Amino acid sequence: MVERIISRGLSAKVLVLTIIFVMLAEIVLFVPSAAVFRQNWLQSRVDNAQLLTLAVEGVPGFQGDKLLTERFMSETDVTAVMQKRGGTTEAILGMAPADAQFTVIDMREVNRIPDMGATLRAFFGDGQGYLRVWAEPSVPDAEALELIIPNYAVKDALMDYGINIFWLSVLIAILTGSLIFLALSMMIVRPVKRLAGALEAFRKDPQHKAGRIVESHRKDEIGQLETEFIEMKSGIRTALKQQDRLATLGLAVAKINHDLRNVLTSAQLISDRLATNEDPRVARMGERLVRAVDRGVKLCAETLNFSKASEDPPEMQEMQLASLLGEAAGDVITGARPKVTWKNDVPRDIVVLADPDHAYRIFSNLFRNAVQAMSEAERDIQSQLTVDAKTIAQADGGHHVIIRVIDNGPGMPEKAQETLFKPFSGSARGGTGLGLTISRELAVAHGGELRLESTSEAGTVFTVVLPAVVSKVKKAKAAKS
Repeated sequence: MVERIISRGLSAKVLVLTIIFVMLAEIVLFVPSAAVFRQNWLQSRVDNAQLLTLAVEGVPGFQGDKLLTERFMSETDVTAVMQKRGGTTEAILGMAPADAQFTVIDMREVNRIPDMGATLRAFFGDGQGYLRVWAEPSVPDAEALELIIPNYAVKDALMDYGINIFWLSVLIAILTGSLIFLALSMMIVRPVKRLAGALEAFRKDPQHKAGRIVESHRKDEIGQLETEFIEMKSGIRTALKQQDRLATLGLAVAKINHDLRNVLTSAQLISDRLATNEDPRVARMGERLVRAVDRGVKLCAETLNFSKASEDPPEMQEMQLASLLGEAAGDVITGARPKVTWKNDVPRDIVVLADPDHAYRIFSNLFRNAVQAMSEAERDIQSQLTVDAKTIAQADGGHHVIIRVIDNGPGMPEKAQETLFKPFSGSARGGTGLGLTISRELAVAHGGELRLESTSEAGTVFTVVLPAVVSKVKKAKAAKS
């Protein structure tokens, strides 16, 4: 249970990490603090030895010197105290071991820096040997005071100090971690939990507004997160409402399309008979009626096709571009009134990598728009539709083909250019504008692009970019050139 809380709770993780970091900091600081402790410990023995020497040497015949020295040795763990006077060493108490290993420490140095290396050796050593500590004497005519201290006494003192520091560090770490735990719980963890709960509730039921989060008006990142979350919920709810309305609209359009097709079928039969009437005026009216009926059928079909979630992914194949364009143009231009001249300037060796059906839809839409624009314009010049293409190399080593569709129509008005690729925004000829929108989506799905290059009274140029297939022979020729 505890492991589960620690693994999932942010505040619990902060508490554990704080304790660990404090303990690591204490470990780093322990060495210099232990060195200072060792130096103070030795200095306290020196101070007591100086007082003892002064008491023993300064009061001749003092009856309590034996009791005093025994208590001093038991409380300080000092083995022997000696002083140097007149070139000779006098024993004050105890005797220095004869065959022992000594480490000399001179406490007479001014501003002596604690020896961290000696502290580590004493802490991790085996406690064998003795320290020979030199200090200033307390008797005026003495030259130096010497203390013999066993290493195990220093080691035991450092061990006790380390244990005390350890438990003190644990207490500090727990206290610090608890304070940080409470602070973070109030300032960060609790608001984040509240946001997480609100996000979970919103995910389960986006339309349910009960239990919505109340903005705290904080100026920090938590406040910014609350503001962004509230705005996100509002935006998603608005989008969901629009989606529901569009779904309802799509269902209504599907029903209308079904009924409208039945109506248009009857109208198409009548218009066909009128178009074949012997009276030229009736025949022309019939042809116009046929075109109107065809536009109505096309409008319904495009609307239903666009209402699909997405187009099928393209099945890429290698295709000769000139043949593809000729097939699409032939289906569009045949029967056009007035007649449109077709000019295919695409080299026969250009091969594109595209889905045949998708590519056909792209160019048939462009050709149909161009033919319709030129046929509805009242001009004396011959309508002409031209395509050309060129292959360009990409920085990543691939190749693309840039295809231009050029007509000499009247151009597009500025208002139509602003909403050119927006669905249901209308077109220059009163349509839905879905043809160009769908064509652009298909081109992008191929890794290419569809854009309006230019339009004016002299004509309109659309550019289509599709991936190209370049043979090794052609690559070698291009490299040599």
